[in-house]
Amino acid sequence: MPAQEYFHEYENMGVKFDAVLKTESGKTIEMGRGVFSAENHSVDFESSFVPLFSMGTRLQVFRIHEGAEVHRFEGEVYLSSPHMLRLVEVKDEILPGAALAFLYYVDLDGTGHAVIKKQERHFLKTRTVETPIGFAIRVHALSVREIKFNVNLNIELSPGQPVTLHLPGGPRIQNLPVLVRQAIVFGTEANCYRCQIRRLAPDSQRRLQEYVKGLSLAAGQQQNL
Repeated sequence: MPAQEYFHEYENMGVKFDAVLKTESGKTIEMGRGVFSAENHSVDFESSFVPLFSMGTRLQVFRIHEGAEVHRFEGEVYLSSPHMLRLVEVKDEILPGAALAFLYYVDLDGTGHAVIKKQERHFLKTRTVETPIGFAIRVHALSVREIKFNVNLNIELSPGQPVTLHLPGGPRIQNLPVLVRQAIVFGTEANCYRCQIRRLAPDSQRRLQEYVKGLSLAAGQQQNL
């Protein structure tokens, strides 16, 4: 089964994903869509045309994310039709490209800083009032492109809001610039925000990539236990 470090993309394993069907030796057969069943240790591959294969033939299905092969499934053909085949007794492998594609579970404390802009009326004129705020954050998912964190309910951020984060643990990055993409309902105790990581200084970018690659390797090792 895929390691638990995978976040939203792998949280619901019944969701179809872009895929490529290959022979056991790695030769591409067809592009299409795949869906993995962790419970049944099987993967279905669908396309407008799928060559017929004998039961027991070993094939591979690769999950594609933003053009990169990120997850490999290998198994034996159980069902084969002109538009779909099913592999069973599947063994899967997390590939290096996943380090750049998916969010991983983490548990990191940090702080955030933002400038909140509000329109206020002053006599007959409306003016923009800027208020700098600082707040504690708890990061629970991270990739080289995105970050998700929780804050207290009294901190409200809007999509498009620039925020600067400080992470003393994990990748140890100060002044991490992010842009709020989505506010996510997270119970009644905290607000959750999904943010895009903006351009980083080269040294900070290197530390972030090394940290996320470490998470990916740990996920692969846990998978093989």
